Order: sequence, then structure tokens, then C-alpha cells
Amino acid sequence: MEEQGRDLSGANEENPERGRGLRPIGEILSKLPNGPAGSSSEVDRPRQTVEKVTGDCECKECGRSFPGEITVYHAPGTVLLPGEHYPLVPVPRPPREYRPAYCPECQAKIDKAATEERQKQLEEQRHLAVERWRKTCGIPEYLALKTFKNFDKSQQLDVFSDAMAWAKGFSLESPKGYPSLIFYSAEPGLGKTHLMVSIADYLFAHWKGAPGRSRSPIIFVKGPQLVRRIRYTYSLPPDDYSHEREEHIYREVTGVPLLLLDDVGKETPSKFTQETYWYIIDERVTSGLPVIITSRLPLEGDNSLEQLMGEDTVDRLYGMTRGEVTEMIGKSYRREKNIP
Repeated sequence: MEEQGRDLSGANEENPERGRGLRPIGEILSKLPNGPAGSSSEVDRPRQTVEKVTGDCECKECGRSFPGEITVYHAPGTVLLPGEHYPLVPVPRPPREYRPAYCPECQAKIDKAATEERQKQLEEQRHLAVERWRKTCGIPEYLALKTFKNFDKSQQLDVFSDAMAWAKGFSLESPKGYPSLIFYSAEPGLGKTHLMVSIADYLFAHWKGAPGRSRSPIIFVKGPQLVRRIRYTYSLPPDDYSHEREEHIYREVTGVPLLLLDDVGKETPSKFTQETYWYIIDERVTSGLPVIITSRLPLEGDNSLEQLMGEDTVDRLYGMTRGEVTEMIGKSYRREKNIP
């Protein structure tokens, strides 16, 4: 109990000399450079300086001597000397030099090789991305081989030229605001779908964007299939997450840079088809994203896209296509050449 009243400040009754001769820590710190009391050292702390000079350098690649820019760093050291004020005293230290390792000619070759290597790696990454997109964009295997090169232009030269021009002007990196396309023919077998997937093939083959996008920027889906997929989600229990939901399908077809809707018109017109197409087209109009449609139905009249999609939806399609529909006329080359 007597310990509680003991004086712990330094000296006490048992040892009156204890603590004498020691300097308070605050007094010591106040005399250090930039110390608590704000005092400074007698000598200012030396600063590093940088100097650039031209001198002879030796190329590590070709061994030739060449004039190069040398960067010299002067950073004097300091020593803390004991004493009353603990001054910082500068001491000499040899400068550090950084010389270019290669002459301009060799450096240019090295930079060119590095650029070519980076470009090669980038092309490999693009190739892998495009191959993945081709497999996941929804284009069936029997259509994947159809390109501009194997399209029969004998009957549809003007339409072919229009489709090629559309593909050359379109960019998967900046699709907003680009006009949409509608390929229409009253007769089957004229190559509407062939031209549609040829556009996709061209865009994939000539894509020069930055790799990193996992999902395909082009989605191909047949109109009747799309309607059935969405209608099927209505029969799913609320807690069933093993199948795709309605919102997933809409997100897939409304946000993709380019949507390909094939065989629109094979569905049975109903309020449901009108609501479905209205939402998809309206969302793409709002986002400024184009769509390519193939159909055997005219825009207006009896048995038309207007009856299938609704008047408001077709009105938006007029705006998206700038009022133009690509009509294809002729005989079915599918029958003439006995091809699928």
C-alpha cells in the first residue's frame, strides 16, 4: 500500500540522486533537425540534383561508340554529428550516371521488334476471341460457312453491293446511330439469310478492337425461336433458376451491338408477339443500336410485319432503316442448285 504514494518522478527518499544528471527527452528532441520544437539543424539538408550531359556511350548490341544523353544524379550524403545541436553535415558521394544502352539504330530495331511482337500477341488474342464469338453468337453450323465470297450474285448484284457496303461501314466498337437493315422477299430461297450471316462473317473477320469482351457482339436468333423462348419462361416456377429467365433473354437481344433477327414472320400474330417485338425494337431504338431483319412479310398491309409486330413497332423500324427496305426479287437458287 505504501507503493501507491511513492514519488516516481526521478528522485525519492530512498535514492535522492536517482534521475539527476539526465536531460529531459523534450529538450533533446527540440534540438534535432525538424524536431518537435521546430528548431532546424545548423546545416540545411542537401538536396539531390539532376544533370543531363552529352557524352560518349557504347552500344551493348553492336559495340559501337555513339554520342548519347547521360543523366547524372548528384545526391550528397549526410552525417549526424554528436554535439549540442546534433548538426547534419554533408559528406561527398560520387554521382550516379545512367547511359543509354543502345545506339539509336539498334534501339529503333529493338523498339520495332517489340512493337511487332505486341501486335502479334494482340492478333492472336483477337483470333481467339472471334473464334469464341463464332461459336456462341447463335449462327447455326450449316449457315456459318456462308460468306460474301460464296454468295451467288447473278440475280442479286445490287442487293449484294448494298450489304457489302453496309458491312464495310459498320463498326462493332461504335455501333450507335448506324442504320438498320431489312431484307425482304415475297419468295423463299433468294439469299436473305445468306447475306445476313455474310455480314456477321465479314465483321468478325475484319474486327480490330481490343480483346477482352467475353460475350459475342453479334447475336443471331430466329424470330419464332425468340418468341418461344420468352413465352416458355412464363411457365417456369418463380424459384426455378436452372433455366434462362425472361429478363436474361431480353438483356441478351436488347444490349448486344448488332442483333440479327432471321425469319421474322413465321410466328403467329398475337398480342404477345406485338408486345415482345415492341419491347425489343423500342429498347434498341433508345440505345441507338441497329438490327438486321430477314422476312417474307412486307412492312404494311395484309399479312405484314405491321400485323405481327404492331403499328408502333414498324413505325420505329421505318426510322431505324431510314425508310428503306432491301427487297430481293427472283427465282429460288436453292431450288435451282438443290442446296439447303
